Amino acid sequence: MRVAYTNLLDSLSSTSILASSEDSSYPLTNTQDQRLTVKWHSDDATTHTVVIDLGATAACSIFAVLSHNLSTSGTVVVNGNDDIASGLTWVTSGQSSTQTITYNAGPMLTFFTPISNRYWKFTFSGQTQNGIEIGRLWLGSYLTISPSSLDDFTVTKKRDDTVVYGKNRQNYASIGNTWRAFTLTFPKTNGSMLTSIQTFYDTVGNHSSFIFCNFDSIRTYPLVDPCYCSISGDVGFSHAGRQFYTYSLDFEEDL
Repeated sequence: MRVAYTNLLDSLSSTSILASSEDSSYPLTNTQDQRLTVKWHSDDATTHTVVIDLGATAACSIFAVLSHNLSTSGTVVVNGNDDIASGLTWVTSGQSSTQTITYNAGPMLTFFTPISNRYWKFTFSGQTQNGIEIGRLWLGSYLTISPSSLDDFTVTKKRDDTVVYGKNRQNYASIGNTWRAFTLTFPKTNGSMLTSIQTFYDTVGNHSSFIFCNFDSIRTYPLVDPCYCSISGDVGFSHAGRQFYTYSLDFEEDL
């Protein structure tokens, strides 16, 4: 089980993240808003780039693209660099790493051994639609939760349809959305992992969204496919002896 809850892009100024194109009504800075419906729109070129200056060298181990209209014919490549020209002009002389993000209709993400660079570039190529729309770009590290709730979890499909019934049970409905809720129960845990879970909760609370992957990078089980979600409610720790604790986490998918 993995969670990525710190996106290094979110704290950057508008001068530290540059797109090759953007609609003035849907600028690139929209990808720093945690709401997926607030999107960056590009022009209709077939290749687009986003160049990022983190301000200092940082180790990264996950890239992600969330809430997108990318097509199966396109590719997404992320490059790292320690050398760049003024104005976020990309140069290849210092390019030191390359990662490809595999296409998926849902969240697109890739995990890898931590790589340290100051500058990064997302390249979107081969797009056949009229421009791209992306809700979130993600660049950071992830936490592996071990022991995990590999078998002891519940997935609930939820909806927010508004339904009113008339006198003769006539159905008047406004169709809403569907999302998943996860209830995860964890076995006895202690030491540094217990501290990491507390840090995770103290950081995101119930207010911040994060990436949750119950089966790490596996994408063959749609019911538990990686998702963008938030913690719902509190986290209680039950002492199980010798400073081991069991606990539960409740997540709900954010749309």
